[in-house]
Amino acid sequence: MRFVFVSLLLPLFFLMDLKNADAQYKWAAGGMYYPGFLYAHTDDARNLEAHIKGFEVSVSRINNQDKYWNRFYKNSEIGYNFIYMDLGQPKLTGKVYGLGANFQFRIAGKGKNYLALRLGTGVGYVTQKFDFYNNRQNMAIGSHVNGNIQIGFIYNTKISSRVSLKTGLGFTHYSNGSIKTPNLGINMPSLFLGLQMGYGKADFKSIDTVKSFKPTTKKHEILLNYGYKERFISNPIKFHIGSLGYRYLKNISPVRRWYLGADLVWDPTHPYSHDLSNPNPRVGIDNSTELGVLIGHRYDIGRFGMITDIGFYILNPYQTKYFSYQRIGFRYELNKDWFVNGTLKVHFGTADYFEWGLGYKFKRFKK
Repeated sequence: MRFVFVSLLLPLFFLMDLKNADAQYKWAAGGMYYPGFLYAHTDDARNLEAHIKGFEVSVSRINNQDKYWNRFYKNSEIGYNFIYMDLGQPKLTGKVYGLGANFQFRIAGKGKNYLALRLGTGVGYVTQKFDFYNNRQNMAIGSHVNGNIQIGFIYNTKISSRVSLKTGLGFTHYSNGSIKTPNLGINMPSLFLGLQMGYGKADFKSIDTVKSFKPTTKKHEILLNYGYKERFISNPIKFHIGSLGYRYLKNISPVRRWYLGADLVWDPTHPYSHDLSNPNPRVGIDNSTELGVLIGHRYDIGRFGMITDIGFYILNPYQTKYFSYQRIGFRYELNKDWFVNGTLKVHFGTADYFEWGLGYKFKRFKK
């Protein structure tokens, strides 16, 4: 039925586009359909598996030629969207209503047809959460409000100068970062099927007069992070987590960096996870300190950066966590030396906690 509806709309799009065969547009509006499934990454969430479906409406800024980074991100788009998702089990998981933003750019191909990488984040309201009396079977989501991370590979087909067909594969994750238990999070791989239509003709006459923020490239960074999480369902306990991080950067281009680093973390949940029978275990430096080494990558878009890390524990008290951790998130450049960041630390799809931090950069790269 949906394909019949789309096929009826396409001739209308073509008729609207005849007078604008060579036009370039500054904005685009579109819709995306997500057929997929919710899969269980732990045994506790096995009962929540189901086929899901979702829909997105979005407005995107395209042809970002007034930004210096547009030279490095071909066919870039900055999108703002509303997402609705049906999680397949009305009484257990319900539905999601979300707002988000995403960044998309070409990674392969050229011309009218190309493959793009899409990275997004946002916030969503999940209608059905864990409730000790009414919904005890939902062990994945402990709060109505949850953070969202989305990644997708989108094949863009230019039907005309105004209209594009988008198809691809993607992954959507919702969790509250252990701010409220339980918090296994929900993971949903899906197809992406959508249409996008340009509007607002672009005027590039004054592009060269507009300047945007350019982050400095320095070899070293230090950062302080704070995290918070809640553990245990029957008698929740709140924990505060602190960490000190170091990063050594290698720039690939003005908008991309690889880096090596280390994290020294104070996480007092380790003794509680190790000795479940003791409600008040001893918490000390020796049994609550983590040390990890990592490799990471960062995309910069003006003041914003998109972070992905994979780390390995050297110290992991009682081995209460997996041997490896991953991190995904964003940072914002306050000025040439200071930045703030917000990231989600996970262990193979299971959220550990959100981190918020302040960082400092020093020592410029040699020209």
